[in-house]
Amino acid sequence: MRTSQADFLLDSLDDEQRAVATTLEGPLRVLAGAGTGKTRAITSRIAYGVATRTVVPNEVLAVTFTTRAAGELRQRLAGLGAGGVQARTFHSAALRQARYFWPQVFGGELPAIAASKIGLLSEAAARCRRRADQAELRDLASEIEWAKVSNVRPDDYRVLAGRAG
Repeated sequence: MRTSQADFLLDSLDDEQRAVATTLEGPLRVLAGAGTGKTRAITSRIAYGVATRTVVPNEVLAVTFTTRAAGELRQRLAGLGAGGVQARTFHSAALRQARYFWPQVFGGELPAIAASKIGLLSEAAARCRRRADQAELRDLASEIEWAKVSNVRPDDYRVLAGRAG
């Protein structure tokens, strides 16, 4: 794109958003509250980089947390002339990379990735000769998630659970 077209991408941005969009070297952290235009600033940064030929679209990966947000990023980038940029969730991007690199690094097929913890927990319960209904399995999955985010090791969990009653 010509410079005038690249500059056009900046016309609708406020000063802070423009600073984000034109900072094309190195990483950049954008801290702002909800509804302040972070996504607009970030997509403008990517599109401006593409327009000024500072970045190549197929060498850029925009990541976000949700599938919906990734879709929104793709739409916005396409609307700004940067449709060749990939936008994915963190999980989707990681899985894509694992599928690509696994055979080269480890050989063979990528191991199956469980779609749900519930199936794994049900199988584990059966191996221990225990029956657990869906509600119990969901509760167990929630406890495991709590322990993970709380950084509680398995050995410590028993003590904490005993204290909690």
